[in-house]
Amino acid sequence: MSLPGVALLCLALLYTALVEAFGSETQRLPALISGRASALNVTFDPGTWTLTWSCGGNVTVTVTSCTAIDTKKDGKPRRLKIRSPKCYCQFQPLTLHLGVTLEVNATVNHMPVYEKLSYVNRGVEGSAAQNVTCVIHDASVMTCTWVVGHRAPADVQYFLHIQDTTGHMLTECPTYLGSNVHTGCRLNDLMLLPRHVYVTVTGSSQMGDVMFYDVTLNTKLIELLSPPGDVTVICNSSHCAVTWSQPQTWSHMTFSDFRYEVDIQKQNTEPGSANPKVCISSEEENKYEFPSPEPRQHRVVRVRAGDVRSERWSAWSQPVAFGSEDRGVPQLHVYLTVVTVTLLCTLGLGLACKRFIRIQKLFPQIPEIKDKVTDDDRINPQTLRKDLLLQTDKID
Repeated sequence: MSLPGVALLCLALLYTALVEAFGSETQRLPALISGRASALNVTFDPGTWTLTWSCGGNVTVTVTSCTAIDTKKDGKPRRLKIRSPKCYCQFQPLTLHLGVTLEVNATVNHMPVYEKLSYVNRGVEGSAAQNVTCVIHDASVMTCTWVVGHRAPADVQYFLHIQDTTGHMLTECPTYLGSNVHTGCRLNDLMLLPRHVYVTVTGSSQMGDVMFYDVTLNTKLIELLSPPGDVTVICNSSHCAVTWSQPQTWSHMTFSDFRYEVDIQKQNTEPGSANPKVCISSEEENKYEFPSPEPRQHRVVRVRAGDVRSERWSAWSQPVAFGSEDRGVPQLHVYLTVVTVTLLCTLGLGLACKRFIRIQKLFPQIPEIKDKVTDDDRINPQTLRKDLLLQTDKID
């Protein structure tokens, strides 16, 4: 083999050794072994939350109880006590980063034996990853983020691992976020994730031990719901109907698991005058109808989805506009119509009057023959009638 080939082989072997050395240290939490000689020789595997002890042979060991005391999220202690006829006790996932006390009560050759272990998170206080948060979003991706501990060593590096609740390793983070120091993780394949997962964020440094962080998550509860899709508005002369499609989710959810809020607002709504949001219960048909006679003002509608069993809500959907763009447009049309009709009528009357005057000028009125007696304004018809009556009486 040539010299360059030998050099490449040595580099490959060195890289593999480093990966195995540091990778194995970061993948699994250190086991706890009793520091003093005892009849039980109890050990604790934090990766599977399992207590084991010596049994068999010429020694008769009977374990009456195994107890684990850890700390819940609210800071209160939690005591888990189980019995096992075997040579081990396996607990449900424990919260280890705050410390755990483990107790074993047994009899060895009919003599009572009590063993107590304390699992401690080794490292400088404040060196662990802080504000670890994991969410499932877009129905197919899980993203975990954290910040570097304020007392972490300068060369710290963090690693995320996911196990199921039986202690089986599911995956190490396939895609880390961050430039030099890992500050997040992205998983694009969630097919292997069960309902509950155990997540650990460990740290490594050449300068000393780094504390770890662990948490058990319900994958359904950490899912961020996506907004409803295909939001449309269809209107007739008197009503409008808003329809939408059920959002896609990673966990299995039916239409009965959802509730919705519909927000319909007018254009340029003044502060404090917004319309109340409408809550829609879970129904197979995602539809909301409301009265909206024509002409209707410009409005905007948006919809968000919620989980009926929790306070989880999605973001609002993109707003969909409907109605007239300008609230004054219908009145303007009526005004223009009235003005136009008025002008046309005025113009028509003017033309008719002008034509009548021209006809009068072309064809003047012919004067009538006047009666000299009846047409004389100086003769009063009543006086003339009295004179005639007086003359008639004289003749008689």
